[in-house]
Amino acid sequence: MFLSGKKVDLRGFEKSDIGPYKQWLHDSEVTFFLEMGDRPQRDKEVDDLWQTVSQDDNSVLFAMVEKNEGKLIGICGLVQISAIHRRAQLNILIGEKDFWGKGCGKDACSLLVGYSFNKLNLNSVQLGVNSANTRAVRAYESIGFVFEGKRRAFIYRNGKYYDTSLYSILRSEYVNSLD
Repeated sequence: MFLSGKKVDLRGFEKSDIGPYKQWLHDSEVTFFLEMGDRPQRDKEVDDLWQTVSQDDNSVLFAMVEKNEGKLIGICGLVQISAIHRRAQLNILIGEKDFWGKGCGKDACSLLVGYSFNKLNLNSVQLGVNSANTRAVRAYESIGFVFEGKRRAFIYRNGKYYDTSLYSILRSEYVNSLD
């Protein structure tokens, strides 16, 4: 495994992982809080993901594997990596609902933050989250992400508008959290 945590391991995303990923995106429960999921995923979007994984040097995508069962449960990674500005955006999706609320996402995010600062030498990691996704918000805040602001009525899903909360964590905050 490339990165190993307490509950999950992160390995490189492989072409064989695309099938489960596509199935997750067709599940309205999985995409309930996400911008994606407003229509079935076309082969074009899946091909675009694979192109990003295999060719974009400003992105790194991991398959999230649960430690006990060795099961692929989601994907996570960093996109829009900027070496000049030393920042990236964190994305995560847990598609296997049996693993929701068990700390797997928090563990994966912690691994990504450590990787960002200790391996990629970044200074900040940002993310956006649907404000109504309170489970995710709690996990990000417990890792040390700091609320920066809101984009009001930014996402239209499930017949209503949702705010997006913007968060970041700086290298100095991450280092301080280890003291």
